[in-house]
Amino acid sequence: MAGVGACAWLPAWALKDDAKQPIFIEADDVEVRESDSTSVYVGNVQVDQGSMRLLADHVTVYHREDRQPRLIIALGSPAKYKQQLDDDQGEVKAFAKRMEYDADKDELTLIGDGLLIQGADRLAGERIVYDRAKAQFRAGGSGRVKITITPEQE
Repeated sequence: MAGVGACAWLPAWALKDDAKQPIFIEADDVEVRESDSTSVYVGNVQVDQGSMRLLADHVTVYHREDRQPRLIIALGSPAKYKQQLDDDQGEVKAFAKRMEYDADKDELTLIGDGLLIQGADRLAGERIVYDRAKAQFRAGGSGRVKITITPEQE
């Protein structure tokens, strides 16, 4: 796996207040399994929390005992994610066939045609892992990692 350092645009991430907001989920169908603390959403799934929006065909949420999400897996053609950045830096967008968010590690993983976009800057690869706690990316897998960094206009 190729390592990618935190380029100038990469460390900026989501609004800190978003994590404190309620989560709203809409889907065509839902199955909630209390026995294993899992909920499965199928068909035109939309997940909103503050400025964050996730759109996917299929989302599985693994809950903690306090009902908060521990792991979220989203599948789509592609799954789409967007969220406002801190300090009025615009928004970040992500696309992949599979997205996994591990709340315990505060890590977002894009798998299969992963693409992260912030303004004119882009990071593309088969597997992109963003460690939000360390503001650090790793990208690689099969194929090459492609990064486009656009200089600021004066």
